[in-house]
Amino acid sequence: MVVSVNPGHFTRSPGGAGPDDRMQLLLWRRRALEQQLPAAAFPAGSGAPSLVYLWASMFVVVAVVLGFALSAQRGVLPAVIDSQDDVVTKLASTISVSTRAWSEELDRTVADRGTGTDAQLLSRVVGDSTSVSGAAVVETASRRPLATKGTAVPAGVLPAEIPLDSAFGVTTPDGPVVLRAYRLDERRTLVAVHPLTLRNLRLNPDAGHGVYVLTPDGGTSLMQGANAVGQEHLPVVFQGLAGSTSRQSREVVIEEWPDRRLVVSSAPVGDTGLVVVSLLAAEVTGGASLPTGLLLGLTLLMFAVSSFLLMRVSLVRPIRVLLAQAKADACGGLTPHRRPARIAEAQRIARALALTSGDRPPAERRWRPTVLQGLTAATVVALLWPAGAVVLALQTPAPTVPTQLVRDQENRAEEASFALGSALDAGLGTVSRISRSVDPADRERTARVLRRELAEEHRLRALYLVDRDGKVLASAGREPLRTAEPLPGEVGIQLDDAVSRLPVVFAYNLRSDGFAVVGEFDPDRLVGLVRRVDGRVRVVDAELRTILDSEGFRAYQPVGEDLVAAAAVEALPGTTVGHSTTADGAPALVAASGLTAPATVAHLEWSVVVEQDIAALRLPEMVERRWTLLVAGAMVGIILLTHMWQLYIYVRPVQRLASFADRMSRGEIDVPVPPQRHDDIGAVAMCLEICRQVRHTGSARFGGAIRLRGSDLNRTAVLPLVRRPVGARREKG
Repeated sequence: MVVSVNPGHFTRSPGGAGPDDRMQLLLWRRRALEQQLPAAAFPAGSGAPSLVYLWASMFVVVAVVLGFALSAQRGVLPAVIDSQDDVVTKLASTISVSTRAWSEELDRTVADRGTGTDAQLLSRVVGDSTSVSGAAVVETASRRPLATKGTAVPAGVLPAEIPLDSAFGVTTPDGPVVLRAYRLDERRTLVAVHPLTLRNLRLNPDAGHGVYVLTPDGGTSLMQGANAVGQEHLPVVFQGLAGSTSRQSREVVIEEWPDRRLVVSSAPVGDTGLVVVSLLAAEVTGGASLPTGLLLGLTLLMFAVSSFLLMRVSLVRPIRVLLAQAKADACGGLTPHRRPARIAEAQRIARALALTSGDRPPAERRWRPTVLQGLTAATVVALLWPAGAVVLALQTPAPTVPTQLVRDQENRAEEASFALGSALDAGLGTVSRISRSVDPADRERTARVLRRELAEEHRLRALYLVDRDGKVLASAGREPLRTAEPLPGEVGIQLDDAVSRLPVVFAYNLRSDGFAVVGEFDPDRLVGLVRRVDGRVRVVDAELRTILDSEGFRAYQPVGEDLVAAAAVEALPGTTVGHSTTADGAPALVAASGLTAPATVAHLEWSVVVEQDIAALRLPEMVERRWTLLVAGAMVGIILLTHMWQLYIYVRPVQRLASFADRMSRGEIDVPVPPQRHDDIGAVAMCLEICRQVRHTGSARFGGAIRLRGSDLNRTAVLPLVRRPVGARREKG
């Protein structure tokens, strides 16, 4: 007798169950089963990893083609534009630092002016004319000079309201200058003139390279180099740059130049209103190869679709076919013909379902691939594209380094050499000044002086007073590292070769009474100075030992690279050299400059070598290589992520379920099959468990299963539908 949980839906058949009743029973069982089976939601489900892999691959295909398309446009090499942007930024920063130091020194001088006359104040302000070339006290209202000294102050170009909070730039007939004004009282204003100069730059005459300074009033001054275009065209070329507050780089197309363009790079000088501009003519070249990008995109699409189809056919499709068969078996339906599965684990599970359902198991074949073998095949197919992309990237032809980049690299080497030499010379000046102010007889006062001076001199790690034998009498800062021995001379900068664990560079000044003040330079500070230059910077001595290295080093480590060693030797006499190829013709970008200025550091016989990584430059060949390697690495990550995902949510659960199925096929039906996951495989496991219970307890278990958490006696039932009385529905309406 068959009884429905919903009265009126099923009826008792006096003569037994007919075909219609059998069909209704199967439908009821199917409905009850569907309500109990887990619904596979993302990220569960056997098909989720393959879909994610396909969509991620499509995104990479678009990125590959788009990246090559954007880099394939004709124009000036991006590496040249980047280099010019770096050059003008460093120049503007150097001018800004110099102006700020001069302004701070002038602030202290004016603050300590006392009650002296204007002439005395001007004498103190101008001094030896190194920082301030001229100064004047003018009437605030009329700008009439009341007292002057040195270079005349350009009163005619002063703005209507003179800025008093910072330095500002103006253009004079002799070029741009920086002015600093101070209000002395209601009637008088002090104006100081600071000449604006640049160190000698190594410019490319073939490109018409010139460096300009623009002032807020629209003045344009050529500081070094040549005019790439006529003077009458400069206002159009420099349009919008005067008074700008951010660095800019752009290309200017000249109709008369079919194969060249102007490269304009600018950077502001602090808050002075000055702008440093680099102008040169550069050749127009082609970018990255768009056909290469299309080839990579199409081949990636082909391999991605192949791997996706392989996963769907060998992994996803078999489990879905198996699930449909498992649902039919769990409801007690008859299957006239069972199709053999394509993978070994699905075949083992299908065999267990057939045996527990009383049907003939599907036909066996000699060999079927396992799920792990199918996943491995899909992974290998997917990894073929990244492997081919890497091979293609490594076979990219070597680029040719433009001459402009070599000149810019030489400028960087000279900049690093100048910064290091200036820092060492300034430290020597500090030590010489302190040596005149200490009293060896008063050790406590000397120690206080040393501590005060060291607090203001960040280049030094230790400052101390020594006797004739080099013994430390008073010190400030960290523990001295210099070997305690007599000093080699009266004044100078030396390297202590006796200390091997780090370079000990010290400045000293010997007094007439035999005592001396010694200051040890902080190696980290010196490395920080040369690290401001783009690229790897190494300071090498005459024995080709590494004294400083911006990327970390062991003291006195021999220079291993032949090109770096050759450049260092060439630059030792005080010259600047640049190389764009190695001895075997490979591209390189190395420049070296001898440390010969100021004269106080020339005896050290050091060379400053700056090396640029060619792979980091935005040359077309390097852009292609980097972009190809990037997308290849991205695809490797996507493949590993999605295929490992497939391994853990599909392969391993199917293998465990197949092991339970083998036990059931051997007749061991006493152990329940645990529902492993809330996905397709979990649904198959529940159907297999229902079939086991039917074989173990009878047909009453068709369409039902034990609860996820419970015992074998806790059965799941479908509750009847509660119908609301008609009167209650009317009252609510």
